[in-house]
Amino acid sequence: MNSIRIYRIILFIPFYLFFTDLSFSQIPLTVGDYRTIASGDFDNPLVWEIWDGTAWIAATAKPNISNNVFIQQNHEVRLTNTERVNDLYLFSAASPGRKLNLQTFELEVNGSLRAFETNAGTFFINNLSNASTDWIYPVTGSIVFVGNSRIVVDRSSWSGNTFNSKYQVKFRANAGQTLIVNAAFKANAFHIESGTVLQTLNTVGEPACSTFSFNTQDIPAFNGTNPYGELIIKSGATLVSECPGPPTAQIIRRSGTIPAGLFHLKPNANFILLGNNPQMEAAEFRMEGNVTYASDNGTQNMISSSFAPSDLPRSYHNLYFENAASKVLLDSIFVTGDIGRISGPEPTDGPTFIRFEGTGNQQVTNWEMNLSQIEINKPSNSLSLDNDLLVKDNFLMKNGQVNFNGFDLYLNTSGTGEYLYEGGEWLNLHNLSYNNIPSTFTPSNATFPFEDAYQGGVRRMRLIGNTPGGNLNIRFIEIPGANWDPMYDDNDGTPIMYQLNSYFELSGLSSSSDPISMELAAENLIVDNVDDIRIVSNGLAAPGLHLPGVDTDTLWARRDLVFSDLNNTTFTIGSYRVLSILPVEWLETKAILENGKINIHWTLGKEVDNNAFQIEGSINGVDHFEMIHELASQGDTESPRTYSYEYAEQRPWNNIYYRIKQIDRDEKGTYSKVFRLEGSWNELEIPKLYPNPLGSEQLHLIMTSSYNQKDTFIQVIGTDGLIRFSDALQVFKDSFDSSNLSPGIYFLLIHEGEKQHRIKFIKK
Repeated sequence: MNSIRIYRIILFIPFYLFFTDLSFSQIPLTVGDYRTIASGDFDNPLVWEIWDGTAWIAATAKPNISNNVFIQQNHEVRLTNTERVNDLYLFSAASPGRKLNLQTFELEVNGSLRAFETNAGTFFINNLSNASTDWIYPVTGSIVFVGNSRIVVDRSSWSGNTFNSKYQVKFRANAGQTLIVNAAFKANAFHIESGTVLQTLNTVGEPACSTFSFNTQDIPAFNGTNPYGELIIKSGATLVSECPGPPTAQIIRRSGTIPAGLFHLKPNANFILLGNNPQMEAAEFRMEGNVTYASDNGTQNMISSSFAPSDLPRSYHNLYFENAASKVLLDSIFVTGDIGRISGPEPTDGPTFIRFEGTGNQQVTNWEMNLSQIEINKPSNSLSLDNDLLVKDNFLMKNGQVNFNGFDLYLNTSGTGEYLYEGGEWLNLHNLSYNNIPSTFTPSNATFPFEDAYQGGVRRMRLIGNTPGGNLNIRFIEIPGANWDPMYDDNDGTPIMYQLNSYFELSGLSSSSDPISMELAAENLIVDNVDDIRIVSNGLAAPGLHLPGVDTDTLWARRDLVFSDLNNTTFTIGSYRVLSILPVEWLETKAILENGKINIHWTLGKEVDNNAFQIEGSINGVDHFEMIHELASQGDTESPRTYSYEYAEQRPWNNIYYRIKQIDRDEKGTYSKVFRLEGSWNELEIPKLYPNPLGSEQLHLIMTSSYNQKDTFIQVIGTDGLIRFSDALQVFKDSFDSSNLSPGIYFLLIHEGEKQHRIKFIKK
């Protein structure tokens, strides 16, 4: 647990304490320090002298990771292989000459990178680096910061004014460790490969952001005066930025007027912003990982840009908000992953337009969204909510599924917006409040797509006609099964022989005698003739007159009513023919990878006049289904029944989707929902963590036989980069107390040799 205390000391003690004795002062020598006496190859001892405690003597071996290295004026050292040093000092006073020719290799630095000058043979810290000399080169070489938590560059001993920087910088900290950048830093590229990098707001003297910037030479190799340079945060790594924004400079840029070329947050990488007005200048942003706005005071805005060629990051994968500052949303945000509030106040409408557009499952956590505009445009899978959803102006339902988990949807609460429907469905929506309805209902603004959890398909309601305005409330009340003997006639005398138990309940409408047309979708029901289906109320005839059904695919039942008839009335699907019932009632469909084989099973609530099932599969998408196997029905039943089929897939595809086609005795068919294979081909090699989300109970970690548990090391890290636990696996199992964790998102890191695995979990 000592590493936790060390980390916090580094992170929170004021930075001026670290170099009070070094700034513009003599550098104390230690036994084993190296200095150059000539130019040459790094691995040539003749290039070096070593300090023995009293004098400089000839070196007999090259420096290594335990040695501090001084490269003196007009000496150039060339790498012929990967090399390692502790602190690296480069002469940076007048006429320094070239210092490092990295070629294609890496120089690993286990300490800090510093500039120095000499006076009468004594070394002194120099906080300026040479602006014009190409003193570290070429672009194919790298300085790599390795090891444990520390400051790697500091304002007292480094500067970002090296305009001709021609090298890469890589941050490769040990797991759970933090490397602190406490000065403006210029290179050709910055790659954060592991651990955490903390970019500080340096408050010694005039406050300034420790900006990452890039070579400014106006030559074709560096894109002239156009955007250039990249900052990449790799999977599992974290960048924490304290930069507050103007006037203390940007998080990233090329120069004072030109943006960087690329900021790339890779999948499963983390970017945590602590400043209230973070500003980034880059021509391209790829936010594929986790971004957290985590200021703890005042008002925090999202990332802004000020240079004309700069992009503005609007597209995020996972987006989180944390801590006490008020968070103000950008005018438009596009989300492909999760979005949520970890702690602090709910984010403030900008006014803001948010589009959910990911192909995977997404969720909104710990946030009752109340925003100006929302668009749902998901090609596949669902968006899950854990609070009510309120839309002030425009709600665009284009595609995909929204699982409301029993919460409510409020539309057009401002009275100045509109609801537009193109596709998709709503699952488990408790209540729809449609405020300030339009004067004319059309299929675009009055289609309400409630998914039928029991019968399958989407039980869409759509209304067409003039309205008196006002409000509309809709509840879709779902009850399993159907009424097989309703015992009532429709208004035209037609006996109703079948009725779904699930029904729509409309209320809150203004009075009007305007005619209105209602249509209900009988999707996924077995219908011999589309005109067999009718709109009825729950247990009695619906108001209005039956109209012939339309569309043999979606199966729309239709009815003419007066607008006032809708108020406090229920509506559902009925039929005057028993054959219009659903032959099977799907309760569950599942495909699980177990012991290298795929087991597909489905459970039915009942079977009537069913003949067979066909299992269909589609690889890496849902648009290429092919039949895998056919199973015969076991006959009619009113009781639940489970079918299963097991087979071995020859190739380990990442994503396989399935659906079951039911075929009745008249050779008509219906489909189950599409469902995805659960598990993975290396599932048996992946540790498991439960429960997740975690309450007050114990956190359990199940390891697999692929790990040598005696050599396994565990860390628990928050999204703020702080380590909450760091010790051996057995210590974790014996003593880790999850009750000490505050609510939020955490990462459990497992290390065993070069093998690493990371599991995200939520503490409620």
